[in-house]
Amino acid sequence: MSDVPVLDLTPIRRGDPGERPSLARGIDEALREVGFFVIVGHGVERAETEETIEAGKRFFDLPGEEKRKVANRGTPFRGYVGLGDENLSYTEDEATPPDWKEFYTMGRPDLADPYYRRPDLAATFKPNVWPAAMPKLRITMERHYRSMEGLTDLVMRGLALALELDEGFFRDKLDRHDSTFRVANYPHQRHPPAPGQLRAGAHTDYGAITLLATERAPGGLQIRRRDGAWTDAPVVPEGFVVNIGDLMMTWTNDRWLSNLHRVVNPPPDVSGSTRRLSLVYFANCNPDARIECLPACAGADRPPRHPPVTAGEHRRMKIEKSVRGPAPKSVPQTR
Repeated sequence: MSDVPVLDLTPIRRGDPGERPSLARGIDEALREVGFFVIVGHGVERAETEETIEAGKRFFDLPGEEKRKVANRGTPFRGYVGLGDENLSYTEDEATPPDWKEFYTMGRPDLADPYYRRPDLAATFKPNVWPAAMPKLRITMERHYRSMEGLTDLVMRGLALALELDEGFFRDKLDRHDSTFRVANYPHQRHPPAPGQLRAGAHTDYGAITLLATERAPGGLQIRRRDGAWTDAPVVPEGFVVNIGDLMMTWTNDRWLSNLHRVVNPPPDVSGSTRRLSLVYFANCNPDARIECLPACAGADRPPRHPPVTAGEHRRMKIEKSVRGPAPKSVPQTR
């Protein structure tokens, strides 16, 4: 049994007012306790998800020289990032061996609006890069990106209801978002990892919410409970795992938990392939959106715990840490 509940979004998707209060309570309870839940009844076809996973596998099966032709250059990520080029534990100021994964990332496919071409946002809204060896990858990933945009709106409406806000409260905070979609490949581990090395180190996510679809395979997502123990996230074939990021915790003044999570290695004695592929959509707010404690989440005995920040500033800081390393530990002065 998992501590992560499975919630049906049909009442929001179909506009059923009678069942919405129960769903809102379920969302609130899940985000207070574990910061994660799994959604079904979301309207995204399973066939689309499976086709996207298979397209990702075909890309990662390309020769290394083909993948490196679309290698990422700088941050935020666009294109291919190889094994060992990211370490998510760095974002928590922990130094462990690099993550045992590779991934391919795209950002917004539409950059025609003058907003996205502002000089101060040039480093945020970078153009995507696509492999000439797989022309259909772009079609497949852009289709899934659009589906995740719609699903983000559906989930954010549910979050607003759970906070007793207007259902569309978050819409103008994400109408010019810089969300990214990542296809992550956790290769079969042919030899033991280094001590302390994981498929993805323990971290929190940076933005508003994250949407995850993955395969059932050894070595998967784990979430740290409030008591410090780790629990496995369930794999529901037609479901998406949802978790909130740091910005939602800032908005709710820690009422909701942007929780530590990690992707663990498969058991050393497991037989057969341990390869796992995941589709991860990071729903990021407009880069100039100001994130601060919601009035309903503060009070005389609950002052804001986090300073206001723009979504773009926070995301840049976390991404840079993931590739540059943790902050140096302070050394006590001696006399």
